[in-house]
Amino acid sequence: MPLFGAFFGAPVRVTIPEALADETSLLTYLNLSGPELKKIWFYRARMYRHFSIAKSSTKVRLISAPDQRLKFLQRQLADKLDELYRPRNPVHGFVADRSVKTNALSHLHRRFLLNIDLAEFFPTITENRVQGLLISLGIDSRVADIIARICCNDGQLPQGAPSSPVLSNMICFRLDKQLMTIAKDTRCIYTRYADDITFSSYQPPVGLFEATLPPSGRFLPDLLTPALRGVIQQNGFVINPEKAHYADRHSRRIVTGLKVNELLNVDRRYVRNIRATLYSVEKLGAKEAEQKFHDSHGGRSSLAAHLQGKIAFLTHIKGRWDPVVRGITLRFNKCFPERALKVRPTPQEIRGRSVWVVENDPAQQQGSAFFLKDVGLVTAAHCVENTDEVEVYHPTKPANKFVARVSKKCEHRDLALLEHSISSTEFLELIRSERAVSQGDPLTAVGYPRFHVGDRLNARPGNVISLVARSGVEMIEVNQTLTQGMSGGPVLNGDDGVVGIIHKGGPGEGRDFAVSIAMLNKWLEEK
Repeated sequence: MPLFGAFFGAPVRVTIPEALADETSLLTYLNLSGPELKKIWFYRARMYRHFSIAKSSTKVRLISAPDQRLKFLQRQLADKLDELYRPRNPVHGFVADRSVKTNALSHLHRRFLLNIDLAEFFPTITENRVQGLLISLGIDSRVADIIARICCNDGQLPQGAPSSPVLSNMICFRLDKQLMTIAKDTRCIYTRYADDITFSSYQPPVGLFEATLPPSGRFLPDLLTPALRGVIQQNGFVINPEKAHYADRHSRRIVTGLKVNELLNVDRRYVRNIRATLYSVEKLGAKEAEQKFHDSHGGRSSLAAHLQGKIAFLTHIKGRWDPVVRGITLRFNKCFPERALKVRPTPQEIRGRSVWVVENDPAQQQGSAFFLKDVGLVTAAHCVENTDEVEVYHPTKPANKFVARVSKKCEHRDLALLEHSISSTEFLELIRSERAVSQGDPLTAVGYPRFHVGDRLNARPGNVISLVARSGVEMIEVNQTLTQGMSGGPVLNGDDGVVGIIHKGGPGEGRDFAVSIAMLNKWLEEK
C-alpha cells in the first residue's frame, strides 16, 4: 500500500513492496529460514572476503566481497529497494541508463567547474543510518533491522556488496535535494556520481565560495560557503580535502575522469597507458608482458582481460569508430587474436566516419565531402571553386585539419575528387548503389549544413520528387531541404548505398537537387 516516507526530512510517496511488508513475507521472498538468518545475524563477518584494488600508483581501495549465498540475498534485496528509490535527475551513479559518460555530458562546454569528493563514502554510511532510513520510509522496524543486518558488515555499508549502491543513493536522497537547491540559487548545474559531486556554470561560481574564487587547482574545503559545507556535514559526510578541485575556463576541466572542455574525451594519459601496454606485448610477447604487468601492478586478472576492459570504456566514451579507438582495437586484435574485438561497423558508424567537412578559404565557404569505396574522397565541384587546395576535417576533431588537393574536377557535372594523406584509421567508406532510384523512393541526404563546432552529422529523410536531366546531367530532385553546407555530401537509399551527390538547394534555390551517381560512374570511366 502507498505510504508517505520521510527520506530523512524529504517527504515522498512510496509504495512498500509486498515482499517487505513484514518478516514472514521477507523471509519467504528470500527463501531464508530462521536458523540461516540467525547464522547471518551473528557470523556475517565470516561471509566476506577482503582485498584491495589499486586506485592509482599510490592508493588502494578496500573491497569487501560477500560469499555466493550472501551476495544472492543482497541482490534480491537490491531489486526490491530499487522499487522504493526514485533517482533524482542529477544522480548518475548506480542508476540504469546513466553512467560516468552521462554525468560528464551534463557539464559539457561549461566554463567553470567545481569538483568535491566525499571521503570514505561507503564506510560513512552506518548500519544504524540504513535501518533508520528504511523505518522512515514506513518499513516495519523488524524488516528494516533484517535488511540492514544482511546488507551491512562491521557496522557499515561494504564496498563490494550488490545492495550497497542503491542504499547509498537512498541515503543521499536529502543531500541531493539540498545541493540541487544550492545549484539553482547559484545558477549552476549539479550532478553526483556516488561520492563525486560536481557543480558547473557559464559564469564564475562566486556563490559557492565564501570569499573570492580560488586559483585553478586544489583548494581547501574551508573556502566553500558555510551553507555548502553545512549541507554535506548535516548529511553525515566529510569533504575529502585532497580532492576539492576548481577549474576555470582557461583550465582543463575533468568530470569523473572525462574531459568536458569542448568535446567529451578521456584523459590522454588513459590512451597513453593502453598504447604502452600494447607496445609491451608487441615487443616482449603476451606471456612475458603479462608477468611484467603483474609484477608492476599486482592483481590476478589476465593482461588481455585488463586491456579489454580499458578498451571497452574508451569505446563507450569515444565511439567504436573513433580513429584512436579503431587503431587501438586493431593492435589489440593482432596481439590477442583469440580474443579479437568486433570491428565491423554499423551503417550509422559508417555514415559518421565517412562524411567530412570541406573548407574553401579563398571562397569563404564550407561544404561536405565523403569517402567512397574504390573512388576516394568525393565532393561537389562548386565546393572547391577558385582553388586547388582545401582543408578537410572530421567534426569530432575540428582542429585536426588535413590539406586536400583537387585531383579531378568536372564543373559541368558539379563533381570533384580530392587527393589526401589521411590515415585509413581515420575514416570509413560508403559504397555506390547498384540499384537505380525511382520517383517516390525514400532517400536520406547527409552532410554538415552551416557547420559549427559541436554539430553532429545531419541526416535528412525524404523522397524522390522527380528524375530530371539538365544539360545532359542526370539529377535527382528530392523533397527535403538541402541547406548550404550539405553540398558535396551523399544521398543514400534504404541500403545506405550512395545514389547521388548533393548539388544545390535550400530556400534560395526553390528546388533541391542531387547529381545522380550514374554521372560519377560515367565520369570515372572517362578518366
